[in-house]
Amino acid sequence: MPRLCSTSRGWLAAFLSLSLLLAACGDDAPSPPDATGTDSGARDDVAADAGDEDDDAPFGEDGGYEYASDVSSHRLVVEDMCEVNSLLDADPIDFDAVSAIYVDGKHSANSDGSVRTFAGFTTATDRLHGYDEYYDSDTPLDDFVTAAIEGTDEFEGESDAVRRQGVQKGIQNQTMIAWVIHELNAALAKADDGNFDADEGAPHNWDEAWAFYHGSAPDCAPYATADKRGADFGTLAAAGETSRANEAVLQAMNEGRDALLAEDAGGAEAATDEVLRQFVITYAQATIKYAALVSEDLEADDAEKAREHQAEGYAFFRVMEPTLADAGADVDTIDAVLSLENEPGANGGEEEVRTALQPAFDALGISAEDIGQLG
Repeated sequence: MPRLCSTSRGWLAAFLSLSLLLAACGDDAPSPPDATGTDSGARDDVAADAGDEDDDAPFGEDGGYEYASDVSSHRLVVEDMCEVNSLLDADPIDFDAVSAIYVDGKHSANSDGSVRTFAGFTTATDRLHGYDEYYDSDTPLDDFVTAAIEGTDEFEGESDAVRRQGVQKGIQNQTMIAWVIHELNAALAKADDGNFDADEGAPHNWDEAWAFYHGSAPDCAPYATADKRGADFGTLAAAGETSRANEAVLQAMNEGRDALLAEDAGGAEAATDEVLRQFVITYAQATIKYAALVSEDLEADDAEKAREHQAEGYAFFRVMEPTLADAGADVDTIDAVLSLENEPGANGGEEEVRTALQPAFDALGISAEDIGQLG
């Protein structure tokens, strides 16, 4: 597998922006800092405990992944998402309270005592995820989430139910997956620089990636989305609870951690490719599902529900849109079906979305069995 900074990379490379490549390959590339929040101090209830610890896993573990470094605070970011989800379940929704959690955070503290926040990540302009170049914005993730919270831009005039989908999927999926991708690429950049120190080097960033994908509350993390889509599409593993995508991500994350601890940058790069491939599977499933639900809603003459499902599908589609576009998917067709600029069903539905995704599936080696059948 070619190295990240090679001129002959695989499908992952084109997803990264030019600025990412310069940051990763440059001799003076700085180590990416933690995403920080506002000037508010760390809250009294910020926990410092790691996951389940024992002598063989001194830094604890979450969901079958043993941390090689201290990410006891990073893994608590998903607790903030649990609070956002609880607020979004209220009727009416207190979007000001949602904004407070998004901007100020609560559960996860940085080493300097400030609070690690969603907005601290989405408004930073030094992140290694590539979304900024694709969407031609310094802060595309924050643009989307803030619009949904405030009811502006593409969410102007939309119902609370539609805005809810933009907020929830915009944070739990778009923001958190971008955060995972950032940490994986930060790990690869440090590996390229020869920094394999477990406490502060490449393994530490790799650990952070799992902390943001699963963390202390997987039901509020992207991990939960993969399990739900596995249930929807009949792609659960043998035990019938965990999706095959999550099993593959866990295996790749373990392999990548071990590779970095053995100072094997190539092994970590291969693991990164596999993690992102599994992300494509999950969010392609989500895109297909909600395009199908829009059609069902319209057949049932429920335009309000169709609009809500359109927003949900659109938010899920954006999670891996840059990768899908690079891999050859017809993203313009998918955008026409799901974007809130268009009425539900005006430009097709599930069939059009599946056809538009197929070139990316072919390019990434994703089979019909990987995607499964929507039940």
